[in-house]
Amino acid sequence: METKFNVFEIFQIAEKIERNWAKFYLKAAELFEDSERRDIFYKFANWKARHEKDLAERRKRFSEKTGQFGTFDPDNYVLSNPHVMAGLALFTAKPDDTQRGMTGREGKEEIFKIAIGRSKQAIAFYEGLKDFTKDPASKDAIEEIIRDETRHIRTLIEGAE
Repeated sequence: METKFNVFEIFQIAEKIERNWAKFYLKAAELFEDSERRDIFYKFANWKARHEKDLAERRKRFSEKTGQFGTFDPDNYVLSNPHVMAGLALFTAKPDDTQRGMTGREGKEEIFKIAIGRSKQAIAFYEGLKDFTKDPASKDAIEEIIRDETRHIRTLIEGAE
């Protein structure tokens, strides 16, 4: 059985990924006693929360414009629950995964390197997700999300300098 997502579902997946990132960055901030580095993670968390809200608004506009919503298929759990796809993404760490690999002693440069790496992984995930789309509009939505992530990387690179 083939799983193909529509635009509505693509936005749901992206929203879940952003929500996971925001939680990850909030949990990461708790590792740092140094307020400057902790504030960087709070800024990242806030950024991700705003992006999640923006994606939800795009999803709402899509539904209002087209009348399309998510798909319910009792024989296809992933299609009926597109947020599950977000959980399959390697980079969508759960908040309690923060302890793994982070010590709270990372420098600013390393923090930005982690965030840039996560954005690059997001782009790779979205590129692969294109193979699971129903129509050109779904691919266009993914391209828009990839452009957002690319801008995110540029902003992070500028912030790291």
